[in-house]
Amino acid sequence: MKSTEVNNSIIGKRCKCIFTGMMVTGVIEEITKDQHAAHVKVRFDEPHVWGNEQFEYNWSFARLSDGFGSLRYLEIIDDKYQTIRVFFSKTIREIDRDFVRDYTKWQRVNLKEWVDNYESSRFTQISECSTIITSDDTVHLIEWLKRNIQVKSIEELI
Repeated sequence: MKSTEVNNSIIGKRCKCIFTGMMVTGVIEEITKDQHAAHVKVRFDEPHVWGNEQFEYNWSFARLSDGFGSLRYLEIIDDKYQTIRVFFSKTIREIDRDFVRDYTKWQRVNLKEWVDNYESSRFTQISECSTIITSDDTVHLIEWLKRNIQVKSIEELI
């Protein structure tokens, strides 16, 4: 991706990027741009260990003057997917406990597992009470979430 392509429309998009020399996948969570560089925060689908530390996200960057930086390896994938940001009334940890308590009903141990197993959807937690979900069928997913989980709000990202 070029630094000139960094704008708010890419937030919530699935992507692949380079991290410690490996190509990894995730969701673009945030962008910043200043007079010198463009930065894109990618929350990984799975945490990655490097040395003694575990990383759940990383920033890719590129200098505006010459495009130097890791941003050139970032690529949007699954562009046909729709993206929503969901804010829950309870913490995701509390919601996960409900899944464990009633395993026979859900057949999954947590909300992430349920969403990730729903057709071609992907769940990326971004805070204690919110997540970004990408799917090719957000309509039915939104209906299910509203019916089964205490949802504070859902916003569609373009």
